[in-house]
Amino acid sequence: MRAAHGRAAALALLAGVAAPRQEAPFTLREVAPGVYAAIDRNAEAGANAGFVIGDDGVVIVDSFQYPKAAERLLAEIRRLTALPIRYVINTHYHIDHVAGDAVFQAAGALVVAQRNVAGWIRSENLKFFGPDQAEERALVAGLPLPDLLVDRSLTIRLGARRLEVRALAGHTGGDLVVAVPDAKVLFTGDLVWRRMTPNLVDATVSRWTHTLEDLERRPGAAGYAYVPGQGDVARLADVVEFRHYLGDLTRAVKSALGSGVRGDALIAAALGPLRTRYGAWGLFETGAPREVPMMAAELAGTKRVPPGSPPGVGVAF
Repeated sequence: MRAAHGRAAALALLAGVAAPRQEAPFTLREVAPGVYAAIDRNAEAGANAGFVIGDDGVVIVDSFQYPKAAERLLAEIRRLTALPIRYVINTHYHIDHVAGDAVFQAAGALVVAQRNVAGWIRSENLKFFGPDQAEERALVAGLPLPDLLVDRSLTIRLGARRLEVRALAGHTGGDLVVAVPDAKVLFTGDLVWRRMTPNLVDATVSRWTHTLEDLERRPGAAGYAYVPGQGDVARLADVVEFRHYLGDLTRAVKSALGSGVRGDALIAAALGPLRTRYGAWGLFETGAPREVPMMAAELAGTKRVPPGSPPGVGVAF
């Protein structure tokens, strides 16, 4: 079958007919002139990414869960511009956002991340894979360490275009957002999920909700497009709706704990009021049951977060 397919492709090329391009694992959207979001398609890329084209270079934001997806994104960029790729910014350390870093590093990019990511990217990512997943664990062990570390803020200039990078608290202890002010676009990483229930494994939801409130109060926030870590491109109303989800989750779990239930009964009691409003969200039926115990642990003060997580970071734009 493979040989026959190869002969067919060769004949098509000889006949002057281009072989069909394999569908990308993401949908590429131009959110603003020179600013692109790569939206994960059917979990084939693992998460969202994006890039910004400036006057004298390109900046990538996140690099997917699979290096092959990163290679495809690089090819799409090269179809649009020959400008050098200067940086790849990791919005946090989770494997679904950093596994393609080496692809862009090999293309000349420096890897930028919040300072804590340097200590977590090769260690904390192991918790997502069991001892029988040798290939995945080897990928984690070989992830590039960041070249540039951000404590609180960083400004990147691509000629006249400016990118403002800020460390904010919530999803992990090492989150970055990337604003492109002239285009009115904000890459949020997993600090925003559009109509999808979030992963709380490293989260501090109380800080997260405050961060979202701060983002909503930014001057001009209503005019921005938001590229989330998961889900399609969002507007301010989607950010508000996501914050409401985190608040409703907190209240539902707190109420269930107050009634004395634990274990599976706690999960069922908390999901009941949430399902009415959020049951149609992506990952609700598979993800939300896993997150209820994590929310309960946060409320009880027993939740484990990565060592060295700061008590809270944040710089206003």
